[in-house]
Amino acid sequence: MTDLMTSDRSHAIFERGRDMVPAGTHSNSRVAQPHPRYFQRAAGAELWDVDGNRWLDFVMGNAAVVLGHGDPDVSAAVRAALDDGLGAGVESELSIAAAEKFLELVDAAEQVRFTNTGTEAAMHAVHVARVVTGRPAIAKIEGAYHGWWDEVFVSTWPDLARAGQPLRPSSLAGGPGLDPDAVGRAVVIPFNDLEAARSLLTEHRDRIAALFVEPTMIDVGFIPPQAGYLQGLRAITDDLGIVLVFDELLTGFRIAVGGAQAKYGVNADLSMWGKGLANGVPIAALAGMRTFMERTGPGPENAPFVGTFNGYRPALAACLATLEKLQDGSIVAGLNRRSAELSDAFASLAQGFGVPAKLHSGGGHFQPYFTDSDVIDYRSAATTNAERYHVWSTTLTEQGLMVVPKALLHGAFSAAHGDRHFEAFIEATREAFSRMA
Repeated sequence: MTDLMTSDRSHAIFERGRDMVPAGTHSNSRVAQPHPRYFQRAAGAELWDVDGNRWLDFVMGNAAVVLGHGDPDVSAAVRAALDDGLGAGVESELSIAAAEKFLELVDAAEQVRFTNTGTEAAMHAVHVARVVTGRPAIAKIEGAYHGWWDEVFVSTWPDLARAGQPLRPSSLAGGPGLDPDAVGRAVVIPFNDLEAARSLLTEHRDRIAALFVEPTMIDVGFIPPQAGYLQGLRAITDDLGIVLVFDELLTGFRIAVGGAQAKYGVNADLSMWGKGLANGVPIAALAGMRTFMERTGPGPENAPFVGTFNGYRPALAACLATLEKLQDGSIVAGLNRRSAELSDAFASLAQGFGVPAKLHSGGGHFQPYFTDSDVIDYRSAATTNAERYHVWSTTLTEQGLMVVPKALLHGAFSAAHGDRHFEAFIEATREAFSRMA
């Protein structure tokens, strides 16, 4: 690791591109001050930027890279698919082989269709739920992120000064430009509170088509469901005729091979999958029970499911190669073991320095919360001390560890992370706690 870390070439690239590309990036999540860094290559757990600096990656493509950057088996599969010349707009045997492998690993689903992004999968899920129920609205968990479409980009990292009462949250747009009618008809419920869920869903039962749930909340860190919570939601939605949609974009193939549905023994009607599906190659999926998935097929009464790049063959090759490596469960078991070890080491350091902090972690996801509160939902997560998080993230960045700068998001590691990477993480955290103390 370099002591740190020149950025002359990144600055030059930013100056070159800022007039053509807003903020110099193609996603606002990568905007940084005074400018973003631009990267050149990656291998395993490490990245190299255009200035030649080496970074230990504890973001891993927002957790999309589960095996490690440039996994040789995935790369070989993609190269072979490219060499075949087939790409967009056609089907191939590989599209069926990838579906077979997916359904072999995901017992909770009977059918699957591939698309490109999690946002697209969410859009399809909304359409199916409306077709099945004849109702217009969705319900979602406060703080959860399901993509940037108007119907679901609601009360995502909401401003608590405007968010309403804890048991009856307001529906707030995730940003300007969203359809106010779509935002206004969404019903927002708190996480891990069955009675609030029952009350709000019952009150609005005649207009709610679907309840979207991230079964472990990860885009605000890592918040597991309390015992019986998911089972309770399954019973409530069954009673009210509401389609239950699990967002497994981050939980899938990380906290368990078959996702949260396998871990917690609760099957949703529909589920969305993406990150972890193809080790960072763009692909997503909508899966679920046959009676729901068949409503995406052709016919005037069914929901549309189209897309030129759906089932893009190189992405399917990456998906199949990744799932074959995850199939025996050893990689996921290793991620969960490392997660527990990292949480324990973090807790020991926090106690030793007298810093109120805890690390929630599972499946290679992790999030430090700098708070004394029990973190069980968005509002308790938001009690984290942003200044202390800034000290922690800045300290790690100075030592060449890439972590997210935002106090409520999530970090991730991969199967390629080894002892020396975790030792560097802990030593940098020790330095951060020393500065706080």
